[in-house]
Amino acid sequence: MSHLPKQLYWAIEKPEEREIEALYWRKVRSLARLFSTSVTLLNASDAPKIFEGLRLSKAQAKELHEPQNKKIQKQLDALLPLLTEKYPLSVSYKIITERPFFEAVINAIKQQENTWLVLQNSKKTGISNIVWQFIRACPQPIYLAKQKDWRRPLNILAAIDPTHENDENALLDHKVLATAKAIADSCSANLHIIHCYTPVIMADNAIQKRIESLYRENFYETIEPYNIDQDKTYLLAGDPSRKIEQLCASLEVDLIVMGAVSRNSLQRIFIGNTVEEVIPTVESDILLVKALAKERKKYGGSL
Repeated sequence: MSHLPKQLYWAIEKPEEREIEALYWRKVRSLARLFSTSVTLLNASDAPKIFEGLRLSKAQAKELHEPQNKKIQKQLDALLPLLTEKYPLSVSYKIITERPFFEAVINAIKQQENTWLVLQNSKKTGISNIVWQFIRACPQPIYLAKQKDWRRPLNILAAIDPTHENDENALLDHKVLATAKAIADSCSANLHIIHCYTPVIMADNAIQKRIESLYRENFYETIEPYNIDQDKTYLLAGDPSRKIEQLCASLEVDLIVMGAVSRNSLQRIFIGNTVEEVIPTVESDILLVKALAKERKKYGGSL
């Protein structure tokens, strides 16, 4: 099973996100070059929302959207050559008039394998509503592109929680590790692994040491198949989001790989407090992967 993308979809909701001055198109170009993938830009139509309340035929809707769509096409026609500059990438775009935008995008990509959805996310704005909706509902891996430039070699941090065995969380940990390992191997990146646990405050010293020993055993048993350098593994006691934020700063992490649990193909995704708290606080890009229903059935086999 491949953990690298063969197709990138870049969801663009706001007009300023496709401006040539925007930083994010450079990140999308870097991703496409790194994985030798094609790129499709999925753009929300800028047509006024007042159209939504009108009972329009397809011909009438097309007529009303046409002026705004031409403006979008002009912007995109100027942007596409920059994405393919000095590197032969396959790049296309589609203007989406259906609303809500996030549902239309998910419907367009939900059946495709080895696909990543790229979203723009600024540390200054936290988790925008559109990003939140995609994270909750999209079954595909989501790449949250931040404004931080990459450095070479890349520093990748995989965050896992190996506190369960033979369940959905265990599957998700292995998918996070396999994905992070595949990315690191593809670009000779430094791969770091972190697991944070909450110490038992009232326990005496002997019990604390035993608890730490159990966490350590689970941690290293989980990562053992992936041949990770021990000096790049971190078992830390404390608040996970805070520890991840601190480690990202000290290591100058470029990409964090984390997991979210998908209940089924398009139902709500339980994101979890750690992911919710990490997204708005770090400058690193974040890749969110999910354990889908069809993968859960195969658990115990090769990821």
